[in-house]
Amino acid sequence: MSLGDQTVKLQELIQQAKAIFEAGRQTKEPADFFKTVKPFADEVDAAADAWEQAALSYLKEHPQKYVHAAQIIQAADNARRVGAHAHFFDTGKAKFIQSADSALYVLESLYHNLEK
Repeated sequence: MSLGDQTVKLQELIQQAKAIFEAGRQTKEPADFFKTVKPFADEVDAAADAWEQAALSYLKEHPQKYVHAAQIIQAADNARRVGAHAHFFDTGKAKFIQSADSALYVLESLYHNLEK
């Protein structure tokens, strides 16, 4: 899978996590940990790990002016955090949204650089 495809996949997973979080806050229904929470968190973790490695390799070969390794590492960490906390609606909304949006910003910035 190309870095561009990995970037899009991780963006979609983060958007899905945001939707899950918002729905959970409204319904207040707890999710089953082993049937729902863990599989989703594992999927996000795997996507974030693969994307992080590919993005760091890309930056070594093609240094960017506005996207740096520290941002890649932080975005992957934020994606993992969002994936893990999406089903827990008692998580602070501002912190959750901020982590998700921060990761999405870096993903979008990298994706635009890939298109050039």
